[in-house]
Amino acid sequence: MVCIPKPKPDQVIRHEIVFGRSERELIEGALVAYQVNKIATPAVALVSDVSAMGFVFGIIGGVLGIKYVIAPGLTDVGEIYQDFKNQLDAAREAGLSIDYGEVTSDVIIDSVTGIPLPGSTPASRNALAAFLDSLF
Repeated sequence: MVCIPKPKPDQVIRHEIVFGRSERELIEGALVAYQVNKIATPAVALVSDVSAMGFVFGIIGGVLGIKYVIAPGLTDVGEIYQDFKNQLDAAREAGLSIDYGEVTSDVIIDSVTGIPLPGSTPASRNALAAFLDSLF
């Protein structure tokens, strides 16, 4: 077998594809949809998983000052939420007072990252407290 050397190229041809504004907008829309899908799919899976939501409500209960214990036989996320809500209401009736002054987003982020939350103000902390109050 004889190997014939390949000749060196004597010119370089460059191909360039240029998109117009409408094509760029289509691509940007597809990219945003892809990114939302990459975030939403795991979030939906987490919310629909009974054991994961039990874990999440356990953490929320710990932050609020109650020990959340999942009642046996619950197989639906809605049932777990209602069970958590019932236990939280029972704890409030027993005298639990929830002070959100210590549990704010900037305190949580500071404790995890050591970096203060940008733009955190007393008004934003009060808004977070009101939001948590409306949820629970």
